[in-house]
Amino acid sequence: MTSHPSPLSPNDFHLLLVLAEGESYGYALLKAMEQESSGSVRPDIGSLYRALARLVGAGLVQDAGERDEEPTPGRPRRYYRITEAGRQALAADAERLRRALALADSRLSTARSRT
Repeated sequence: MTSHPSPLSPNDFHLLLVLAEGESYGYALLKAMEQESSGSVRPDIGSLYRALARLVGAGLVQDAGERDEEPTPGRPRRYYRITEAGRQALAADAERLRRALALADSRLSTARSRT
């Protein structure tokens, strides 16, 4: 297990954010990340699976195993879930973003009042 980067990358942040809602699999993760970020986060499938492998290695995500779902043809889907460490990393990064946003709002407000 390795430590997680702080701050999280936008891809990792949105990936953990989607998994905080519940277990999911690759394609569904891609679609949710794109939708929840209003299209600003759009990883390709290869980078998604590299991110998942990295986050599993860091202990932030857990492989929840394969499931054979009918009537889906093909290979079983591999599901992933966020770990408690992943929730903590997500919460810490969300707090960092809240503080940064508050600072930006304050500075922009001050700048507008000077003009």
